[in-house]
Amino acid sequence: MFLLLITVLGMVFSVFFYCQAVSSGLGAKRWAMAGLMFGPFIWPMFCMNKRLKTYQRFGFDCLLFSA
Repeated sequence: MFLLLITVLGMVFSVFFYCQAVSSGLGAKRWAMAGLMFGPFIWPMFCMNKRLKTYQRFGFDCLLFSA
């Protein structure tokens, strides 16, 4: 039962990070695999990577509003 729960949660986080990576323009397969293996523990790393990618695209002195 516990193994089934871990498998289902891994798949849920894999799909979640895949969708987030596609919407953010990041590597979808890489983040889906990381979500499958580590689950919610990679959320801070994902946010940091998304922010760094935004800084690379627009620069550090650009003001962005997220609606």
